[in-house]
Amino acid sequence: MALSPTMPPIQPGQDPVALFEAHRAEIRRQKLWINLLLLGGFVAMLLWSIDVSRFWPDRLAAGVPRIFEYFGSVLPSFQWDLLFETRNAEGRFPPGSIGFWYNDFWKYLALIWETILMAITATLIATALSVVLSFLAARNLTPAPWVSTAARRFLEFCRGVPEILFALIFVFAVGIGPLAGILAITIHATGALGKLFAEVNENASMKPVDGLTAVGGTWAQRMRYGVLPQVLPNFTSYALWRFEINVRASAVVGFVGAGGIGAELNHVISFYSDDRVTAVLLLVVLTVTAIDLMSERARHALIGKEALK
Repeated sequence: MALSPTMPPIQPGQDPVALFEAHRAEIRRQKLWINLLLLGGFVAMLLWSIDVSRFWPDRLAAGVPRIFEYFGSVLPSFQWDLLFETRNAEGRFPPGSIGFWYNDFWKYLALIWETILMAITATLIATALSVVLSFLAARNLTPAPWVSTAARRFLEFCRGVPEILFALIFVFAVGIGPLAGILAITIHATGALGKLFAEVNENASMKPVDGLTAVGGTWAQRMRYGVLPQVLPNFTSYALWRFEINVRASAVVGFVGAGGIGAELNHVISFYSDDRVTAVLLLVVLTVTAIDLMSERARHALIGKEALK
């Protein structure tokens, strides 16, 4: 049902006010029917998704306690009298001590650092690629309409495929290790950042671009000097936000052998399922939280707190 926003022409002898009110009432009725149809479609899709996923209260009631049972099984068993004990004569920490819980602390720390480096590398490469692709994808800046269409479809493909699937492909191609994870995260981050950057470009003022065009500037010069100075703060803010996501993604792709702390987490879950799981999880959570807080402060300092009000 299509809306007819244009009021029909006034015929001789008709009351314009009455005609206007009748037309407005007709538009309101049409909008009501459209909203009801959309609401009905939404409810139908919601019920369908609930049925497909079996999102039923009885399953939730049975499953939630098992989550706490699992975490209860991997919590460390501390003994207060041994909590801060050092290594014994055999060079081992006694069970029940913090040292026994984090016996592989330095190994975990090295893997955490590897995860952070993976995220930094992937973010830098993805940001550089996204900047170039965003100028091609922006409809108001692209050299030709077909270039914008091709760039947008490419970005959709990059962000449409999950990082872990890219990681599986690259693990097969380049082998187990951080390189596969970096490549996988770079591709996905390029698709996400490219879309955000293109939308920022489309909101940029065209006056500097028009001025550069008038004096004979090339397309690259118009983008570099006419658009980039306007959008650079938003680009940097989005890149920092994506870095937070990439840290978490770097931990996830490790589950398929793409480097980082995720590989160790998968190892302890698969083979041990004891307090070492909690030890690794705690380090991952603390690392991600610390990076999120630092990145948030950096973004706020960049865009200004007044922009958040």
